Amino acid sequence: MKKALIIGLGNILKGDLGIGCYILEALTQEQLGESVHLAYLGDDPRYAAGLLYKVDFVIVVSAFNLGGPSGSIHYWSYEVLLQNATWIINENVSIRLLIDALARAEMAGGCPEELSFLWVESQVMEGFEISTAVRKAIWKAVRIIKKNLFERGFLHEGAMAISPIYRIELPGTVI
Repeated sequence: MKKALIIGLGNILKGDLGIGCYILEALTQEQLGESVHLAYLGDDPRYAAGLLYKVDFVIVVSAFNLGGPSGSIHYWSYEVLLQNATWIINENVSIRLLIDALARAEMAGGCPEELSFLWVESQVMEGFEISTAVRKAIWKAVRIIKKNLFERGFLHEGAMAISPIYRIELPGTVI
């Protein structure tokens, strides 16, 4: 049976930088099936190699500032990540640790067949609150992830609808 993994990165105590957690939380409300697994690794993905071993498709979700407007989403292949690795590892320690974990999985012969990265441009960098733009990006990211899962045979067409009743409520925040 083919296996997909969605990895969320980020710290929920740092505002928009916790977007990986919020996207995974939104995905728990969706019908993903038994072959799709979710893993929130926070700011420390160094042990991701064990999760990645013999997985067919992986999407890593995190906040990352590439200079675009907050809430915009960038979808990268593994090749694009490697092309920009020198710059990225100096900008984001979590991504450096993830690249190390990917190298370990590759050395063990268990690197995923397909690996993608979904970066969300952030705005709020401290506290529990997330910006309105990033809150809206959560649902865009869920759609992108579900579309990719569907295209690779992990979801059936009926699972493509987004659950309309889910709301993310943060402490002290009125939505």
